[in-house]
Amino acid sequence: MLKKGNYWLKRVIKDPFSHFLIAGTLLFICYSLYHSSASVNTISVTPSQVTQQKKDDTLYFGSPPSKKELNKDINHVVLKQMLSQQALKLGLEKGDPNLNEMLMQRYLSYVSQLAKINATNTSLLHQYYLTHQARYKHPDMYSLCYHFLTPQEVQHPISTMDSQQCLTDVSKQALLAKLGTKTVDALAALAPNQWSTPIDTPFGAIAIKVLDYQKAGVLSFKQAKQQLAHDFARDDVNSKIAAVIKQYHIALPAGSDFTVNTKTLLNNV
Repeated sequence: MLKKGNYWLKRVIKDPFSHFLIAGTLLFICYSLYHSSASVNTISVTPSQVTQQKKDDTLYFGSPPSKKELNKDINHVVLKQMLSQQALKLGLEKGDPNLNEMLMQRYLSYVSQLAKINATNTSLLHQYYLTHQARYKHPDMYSLCYHFLTPQEVQHPISTMDSQQCLTDVSKQALLAKLGTKTVDALAALAPNQWSTPIDTPFGAIAIKVLDYQKAGVLSFKQAKQQLAHDFARDDVNSKIAAVIKQYHIALPAGSDFTVNTKTLLNNV
């Protein structure tokens, strides 16, 4: 009996047709297992979706939906997810410029929201600041108060100014445009918190008081934080889009002089 079994086993091993049958059977089993698992997709309706649907219906119709109306809306949500996913599987979005534009905007919105969330992470933001400190240089900066003098105050200077306006962290260039050259020249001679003597400007006589002076240098993390968050989010989005671009080969018409690369594509983000 054992010899007979060994005989048939050897024949199966040596027979090419047997190999074909075994391979075909294994392929059929794998194909069936794949399609039995891949053919069933789950559409999940979460409590938050139901709550949002109620809010949307109330906002649109002016009153909360009835049980029947809400059931109809939820059915529509489920069907929309099913058929939209099926359309994407079949590639039906291809060739539809309006749909492709909408999908692109949805993706950009998605990565932008992620980038804004990341930009609230102080550790990530501080690391970004250390890497790009050179971007955040600032010129000489002044914080000061000024007061337009009446003719009487010009003749008889007073020690306190009731109606004064103040500027915080303003550059020398901005002061030149706002208060004139003589005002800027007078800043260097002033002690902190001391009112100047009357200064003639194109706008009339004024007195100024320097509250703070910051020599040209690099903004502190705190000073640059708002701009840092903006720049970090922008660079984060660009890096994600650049990673997507690298996954594609771009085929252009033969003989065309188009320039399409990562840089030009990111200019369209």
